Order: sequence, then C-alpha cells, then structure tokens
Amino acid sequence: MKREILFFTNLHPLPWQSTRATYNREETRHLAEHANITLLIPVPWFTWIKEVLINGHRGEPNMCLFPFFYIPKVLSFLHPFFMLLSVALSIKPLYLFFRAKNVIASWAYAEGVCAAVLKRIFRFKLIIECLGSDVNVLINKPIHKTQMRWAFGISDTVTTKSYALAKEVNKHAPLAKLEVVYNGVDFDTFSLRSIPLFRGHSLNLLFIGSIIPTKGVFELVEGIAALKDKHSISLSIIGSGHSTALLRDKIMQLDMQASISLTGAVPHNELPQHLQNVDALLLPSYREGVPNVIMESLATGTPVVATRVGGIPEVVSSTLNGVFIEELSAEGVATAIDTLIKKDWQPAQIRQSIQKYTWENTALQLIDLLDK
Repeated sequence: MKREILFFTNLHPLPWQSTRATYNREETRHLAEHANITLLIPVPWFTWIKEVLINGHRGEPNMCLFPFFYIPKVLSFLHPFFMLLSVALSIKPLYLFFRAKNVIASWAYAEGVCAAVLKRIFRFKLIIECLGSDVNVLINKPIHKTQMRWAFGISDTVTTKSYALAKEVNKHAPLAKLEVVYNGVDFDTFSLRSIPLFRGHSLNLLFIGSIIPTKGVFELVEGIAALKDKHSISLSIIGSGHSTALLRDKIMQLDMQASISLTGAVPHNELPQHLQNVDALLLPSYREGVPNVIMESLATGTPVVATRVGGIPEVVSSTLNGVFIEELSAEGVATAIDTLIKKDWQPAQIRQSIQKYTWENTALQLIDLLDK
C-alpha cells in the first residue's frame, strides 16, 4: 500500500498560471510513483476570489486550493499566523493536516512554520524544503529567524537544494536536521541537442528567468551592448517581471532592439527547443540556489554563463560545462562571453556532467527521509 503525502506549498503550477514553479510539479509527479500525493496550495485571497470564485478555475483532482488571508506587503512576520488562520477557516486544509501521516512543506516561510505548529498538534512526520530566498532573505529578519529556527527544530528533516543553502541554514539554525536534496532534470524532455554549437556567424544567447534587478538583466543587456562592435550577437530574453518596462527602455536607450528581444513567458514544455537552438544560456544573478534552468540547459548539452553564487558552482564547472561571470557588471558579462567563444565545447560531455541529477533520485531521497 502506498504511503500518503500532503505536499504543502504556494509554489506550484496553477490552472491560471501554468508556468509557475514547474520544478515542484516535476517533484510531485515523481513522488506520485511511490506515494499518493495530495497538493495543498494556499492562494492569496484576492487572487483566489478572482480565479476560483469568479473565473471558476478548479485544480486537479488531488489539489486543494484555499484562500490565504493576509495583508500584502506589510506585517510579513505575521504570515504564519495568517496561514494558520486560513487553514482553520477553510476547514478542508485543517482536515487534511488532521489525517496526514507525512507532510512536505515546500517553502520554509510561511508554509514551513505553519506546518511545524500543526505537527505539534497532529503529530505527522514533517519535511521542510528550503528553496532559496526563503532562507537567503527572510532568515536575516529577527522575528522571521526566530520563527524559522523553531520550525526547523520541530521538523523531522530540513532539506535544501544545495550545500551552499545548507551552510546558510546551519549558520542560523545549527540544530536543524539538514539534508541536501537537489532538484532533478527531465532528461527525456531536455534531450541532447542535435544542432552544433556556434554554427553560424552570429552568437545566439538566451536568458530565462524573472525580469527583476536581482537576476542581473540590466548588467546583461549592457554587457551585450559593450560587445556589439566586436561580435554579432543575438540575445533572447524569456520571462516576465515587474522590471520588464524598464528593461525595454534600457534596450532602446542602448539602441539594441535589433539584437535583444523580449520574448515574454513561455510554457515550460517549449523551453527545450529554445535551449537546443542557442549557443549558451546566460544567468547573471546576484543570488540563486541551483536554478533549474541551468540544469535543463546542461541536460541539452548547452553551456551556461553564470555568476559564482549560491549552489551554482556545485553543478557548473569552468573546465567542463560553463563560464563564470567573476564580476557582475557589463564588463564582467562581456569578458565571460569572450571566454565562452574561445572554448571548445562538447555537448555530450556537458550533458554527462549532471547525469546523476534525476527527478527519480530526488523522489527516492525524499521517500527515504520519510521512512527514517
């Protein structure tokens, strides 16, 4: 008989937002091969009213969407309390926690803290998954830190997506029972490219991610502009974010409209063809965990150019599958691209470099932690 797992997270594709946090869909899809998965997803109350009540969106049969009642952008240290209140008021989520034997809270704050409180009441086994900014940003706030340290102590296991993130958790919560469980990549979907690298006179580059300052997108376009008299470069930017209009203005200011295109968000199942048709993926972020898009790029045999932050150095090697941006500036980006061009890349070796990072291995690690 399969075990039962309640997967509690705000980060999951939704009926009205199919490209959101696709990595959690992959994780739960592979967990479902070993367990019965129920998805419990808090949705901001104003979005829930619009999309569920008014537009009539419904989740998958194993998905429970419930309204998360909170005050946006203020009093964030009260979010675990508001999450608990929302669980109780919505009734069904409370019932799901009551009957749960195993809970995975995929986001340390507020889901992890809320689940830890409910664990004290209902005595289920709890894994708190730390994904990145839930630790890198929020744990530096005193009240949030106190709450998260308590929750980590209550949980049976705290997992992180990289050793760099585990080190950060350990610095703030040394008693947490830590395990590193990397995200995987779907090697069937992200298959080895058949198109040679650097096959044309123009260098084709790609960025995939949120269009926000911390992703280094402004330094990226400035770096491309700095190379316009030296190389023929085409950059496609896939993604959306609150800085899109500012980035478009920057591209126009640099007179780079002919070389840089803003593609917008695309469905996850279309990413392989984009990655297989470019010469490199660029991700000049200020902070990261281990970005799934880097793993997906490497799976296709496409090298990456990225900053040496978070868990990126754990999967990217400057001698095998990528180039590091040593200084996050226009000059640093330009220097890294110059280095990229000079190297002899072997797509099959690039793919082989991350062969062990499969979603099946991710699922089996989590199942093993629940069985301990």
